[in-house]
Amino acid sequence: MIEEWKLTAKEGLEGEASGILLAVSNARIALTIRELLVSWNCKVDSVACGLEALRQLESANPPGIALLGMDLAAPSAVEIAWELGRREDPRRTWLIMASADPGLEPKRAAIECGCDDFVALPSDPMELRMRLRVAERARSLMERAQKHEDNGRFHATHDGLTGLWNREALLSLIFQETDRVQRMKTELSLMLIDLDGFSRVNHDYGYEAGDDVLSGLANRFRRQLRSYDLIGRSGADEFLLALPGCGRDSALALAERIRAAILTRPFAAGNEATTLTASFGVAVSRGRSPLTVLGEAERALDDARAAGGNCARCASGAALVGVQAESGERKAG
Repeated sequence: MIEEWKLTAKEGLEGEASGILLAVSNARIALTIRELLVSWNCKVDSVACGLEALRQLESANPPGIALLGMDLAAPSAVEIAWELGRREDPRRTWLIMASADPGLEPKRAAIECGCDDFVALPSDPMELRMRLRVAERARSLMERAQKHEDNGRFHATHDGLTGLWNREALLSLIFQETDRVQRMKTELSLMLIDLDGFSRVNHDYGYEAGDDVLSGLANRFRRQLRSYDLIGRSGADEFLLALPGCGRDSALALAERIRAAILTRPFAAGNEATTLTASFGVAVSRGRSPLTVLGEAERALDDARAAGGNCARCASGAALVGVQAESGERKAG
């Protein structure tokens, strides 16, 4: 029967199916299915035990489709499906249960454990081919839907120009971080950054050049920050940073590094280049309401602007960072 099943296949999947995990303990059936899948241009990885199948399905890069024999042991195919279904991963593998028993009980078990399809073994190769095509198309639809969802979520929480957090999303994260500060008694500082006289860039070079400058500025910010620091665009030319574990002195030291990163290298603006400066306002949280701390940072920023720009002020005792320079930008050749 197996040889007849093997020889009836005349056409391949033409590359439609790929990344298939074949987990069947019966060596003869597994070999027959593997040869059939390979003839359909499928990339197949074969295992003979449930433990190895589960390990691959739980890996960082799991197969797109898994054909699990219901004769697997320790854990069984049903137990594997239950375990994967419990995690509610939208990108999980498409599971096809396979059983030499075409009766009602294996089908009922496959349905109850949450698998995606069922096939009897040995089966008509064209039926298996059709089920694999359905699996590929279903996964393609799910991946596209997930991509659209991810893109929508990203655009809802990030600034479209710089890719940084937008103000609303960043404030939500700051509230969460403040809760952690209150529990753990750790430090948190907020920093506002405002470009001095940035409107002149748009006026002199155009808005497209101004957008390029802002995008380049966001990249300079990223190079100065730790992986867990939070940064967002809070206005046309204003940025907000939340710095976990960072007290007054550390925040002011970071402001100096960012100030130097902005000042010391010109930004491309059309066919020319322009040098910018920025003003900084810093406030320390101490677990207080983020809105209160943000208000203090705004007042500190106003003090930095009033001092001529290109400097930083802290709400808890004014502090000047670096050498105060002329406000605005200076053009470089």
